[in-house]
Amino acid sequence: MNTSITRMFSLRRDQQDADVIDETLRNGADAVGTNLWVLFFAILIASVGLNVNSTAVIIGAMLISPLMGPIVGIGYAAAVADFPLIRAAARNLLLFTALSLVTSVLYFTLSPLDQPQSELLARTSPTLWDVLIAAFGGAAGMVAVTRKSFSNIVPGVAIATALMPPLCTAGFGLANGRWDMFAGAAYLFLINGVFIAAATLLMAKLLRLPARGVADPSTRRRQRAVITLVLLAVLVPSVWLGWRFVQLEVFANGAGKVGQAMLADSQVLSFEVDAQSRELRLTVLGDRGHDALLARAQQLLAQEKLANARASLRRAGEKSLDVNALQQDVAEQVQRALLSRVQANDAQLAQLKADLALLQTQTQTRAAERGAGTARLAEEIRAQLPQVQAAWLAQGLPGTAASAVPTISPAMVVVSLERPLPERDRERLSAWLAVRLAQPQIIVVDHIVRPPARR
Repeated sequence: MNTSITRMFSLRRDQQDADVIDETLRNGADAVGTNLWVLFFAILIASVGLNVNSTAVIIGAMLISPLMGPIVGIGYAAAVADFPLIRAAARNLLLFTALSLVTSVLYFTLSPLDQPQSELLARTSPTLWDVLIAAFGGAAGMVAVTRKSFSNIVPGVAIATALMPPLCTAGFGLANGRWDMFAGAAYLFLINGVFIAAATLLMAKLLRLPARGVADPSTRRRQRAVITLVLLAVLVPSVWLGWRFVQLEVFANGAGKVGQAMLADSQVLSFEVDAQSRELRLTVLGDRGHDALLARAQQLLAQEKLANARASLRRAGEKSLDVNALQQDVAEQVQRALLSRVQANDAQLAQLKADLALLQTQTQTRAAERGAGTARLAEEIRAQLPQVQAAWLAQGLPGTAASAVPTISPAMVVVSLERPLPERDRERLSAWLAVRLAQPQIIVVDHIVRPPARR
């Protein structure tokens, strides 16, 4: 059983030759002209995507970016003790990073859009989860690179680890003097780079790739010490930021529930959660009953087990009232109501279109049946009265005996012939038509057609 499980999870069955792996990783870490040009265009694409808040464009830039090559090269070189490759890959990574920053700074300096959107802001607050994503992504990427067959893992790793957007966000911070955004984005890029390289090193060791250089025991000890210090230096702040992020999210979620519960009171207009100061602000109407509202809000916050949380009240009309926040809240409520109404109207319109299409189909079908029924009726009349040249039903008559009751009564049938029907033939035809068309009374109308004059 253990043998079968080991064979199932073995990575050696489809592992590429070690020399091929080495060549692939060295080429990816090289700053050749192709990689530089592709990087330049990828930076511009990512900068545009971040600027216009387009997720699809950002993903496209991440897919074509060669930034991961030097980072993986550093991790691989450390694993196989190839110190010249470490120096070359590190030099190329610095070149790639500088080119990315310069290009993104130039773009955001020239761009008229200087307000950070959600895609930019999302790259400014790295946490422990970004460490985990980078580590797992780097490990998956190393597994993919060492396989014989092509794998779709590499594009997924490029998207998951997201090396390009943090660099472009750092460029936005430099171009607009937003040093907080620059610091957060640069730290996120550092996290991704360090832990992708560390995961690459670990996977290369697990895959037992052969050493490409010689290192004495003291050099190896120094190498391990440096790697450990770098990992800890990057990891510790991310752990603290992750814990802080979790605390803010927990407070925002709990305080939001309390705010929603307080909206049931007719005096409460809206609420605002400030997770940084751990405060729930309620906007109320009137000037009575505030103490009871405040006590109830504090009680609900305590029930949510939110430590050091406090509630505050602001009366509508006070100077301290955040009019912009109130207007935004009202606008959001109106927008939600309009969206719901538009969706309902769209559904109703779609149903009406479907009903109209069905009615048109039924009308066309009935018209075809009516035409066919009229032609058959004319043939049956001519079989009895050969002098009848043509016959047709008046508008509103059914085409067959099984059709619905006509809309006009008595029913009318027009026959075309050269001279009027004898009264006896008219009565006989009328009686037969009454049975044929299931109508109580049939009026036969002659349509006299004069024969052309002979020359």
